[in-house]
Amino acid sequence: MVDMAKAAKTFRAFTEECKGSSRLYERLSAAVAGDPEMLALASHARPGQPVPNLLFAAAHYLLLQGKDRCGLAGFYRTLTDQPGEPGEAYPFFRRFCLENAGEILPLLQTKLVQTNEVRRCAYLYPAFCWAYARFGKPLALLELGTSAGLQLLWDEYGYDYGGGAVYGKAGSAMLLKSDIRGKRPNCLLINPPPVKARIGVDLHVNDLRDPEDRLWLSALIWPEHTERLEHLKRGASLLNEHPVDLREGHAMRLLPELAAGMPDDAVLCVFHTHVANQFSAGDKAELREHLRMIGKRRSLVHLYNNMEDGRLHLDYYLDGKEYRNIMAETDGHGRWFHWLLEEE
Repeated sequence: MVDMAKAAKTFRAFTEECKGSSRLYERLSAAVAGDPEMLALASHARPGQPVPNLLFAAAHYLLLQGKDRCGLAGFYRTLTDQPGEPGEAYPFFRRFCLENAGEILPLLQTKLVQTNEVRRCAYLYPAFCWAYARFGKPLALLELGTSAGLQLLWDEYGYDYGGGAVYGKAGSAMLLKSDIRGKRPNCLLINPPPVKARIGVDLHVNDLRDPEDRLWLSALIWPEHTERLEHLKRGASLLNEHPVDLREGHAMRLLPELAAGMPDDAVLCVFHTHVANQFSAGDKAELREHLRMIGKRRSLVHLYNNMEDGRLHLDYYLDGKEYRNIMAETDGHGRWFHWLLEEE
């Protein structure tokens, strides 16, 4: 039986998350929260998945395929240059979802929320610079929940934090702009730290050369976020030029073996962004235990958010001892971050 109160609470929380970022999803989510029939449809999402994201992505996915008989596409900036007023969209959205429930249900039951937001690399970059400065070694990257692997290529991108300087890869086709609120990190390097190895792990690896995978990742992008779509296209092109090693499977099961295969003369950096909210309590405990055991044998960095709270954390092991740091408060899509770490 569907817990309507819990489902409604989830959509109300998503409404707040969308404020200032997507007026369309803000209005749709608020309306779904009060609609038992739509909440029942959304309840078919796989356990552990962010239900609002999945429902809206499923509808967007069908719209991108041209399956629209009721005019819903007219409210999506990804599908029209002059989208309709978001406050008028819900009757069209409701009708679309109920008429296409036979196609939406399998998507809710089989697809995963894997946004692979490239601009999050804008706050990863100073964190990796800090790790390089702290350990003085090249980095070996191991990303959990890698999706298509675009964040593994953070050292191939350029970064504009304002003030005229560009950090990262000089002349990169991908220039990511992000605002630094508060103090500027002292650790920022003009040129990216050296990376010696990189591996990504996911329950389902997305291949951006595959039209189906690329369409689904496009559908996960919120309709007003046309810049994010452009980032996805450019990232796909760079990934084609610089392919990365992606492994499919359960990250907690694969972590010890993959970590053991990383070069000894590099600092191992295990990182993940906006995926830990899909980890069970058991997964989180298992991850921490694996990291503790690995940290006894080698230098290790664990960079993450959405595991304890919404902030960016960087924990590390040095000489077998664990250190914990809160690095930054971040925008979910990397548009800004507030650096918190006190640097030497």
